Amino acid sequence: MDSRQSILIVVGAIACIGAAFIDPYFALIVLVIFGALFMSLWIMQDSKYLPQVVCSLTEDAKTIVVKNIGTATARRIHVALVPLDIEFEIRELQPEEEEVFTLEKMVREAKAVVRFSSVDSDNVVEQSYPLSSLSGGVYDPLKPTFPLFSWKK
Repeated sequence: MDSRQSILIVVGAIACIGAAFIDPYFALIVLVIFGALFMSLWIMQDSKYLPQVVCSLTEDAKTIVVKNIGTATARRIHVALVPLDIEFEIRELQPEEEEVFTLEKMVREAKAVVRFSSVDSDNVVEQSYPLSSLSGGVYDPLKPTFPLFSWKK
């Protein structure tokens, strides 16, 4: 358990006991608020050091940009461009670091399959990204999974 979580438990217990003298319902409200804060710190701890490697195609359709948008170093990165039968390796990428791979010909449509692992663990993560020169093959982290409210493709 992290020291911030321990401090939050102690402060929450003291606040609940103090609020119980005022009103029992007020103490329950304080308990729910501190419980939600504790849960958010607990969830944050799981995603603290995770790499996230994304691929995108530049505007000239000749360059593949591989970027680590995560919070940890990604290592042993293997990128395969399907169906172009092109593969390349990147040793490691620090957070917010990017590597550029230039192709001989322009790419109309392809899919980049990326395999990488974290520095802390040997778990291999595999993700794929569509690359298209005509329909905006740029990775968009804000694109919703389910298009709602007239989201444009």
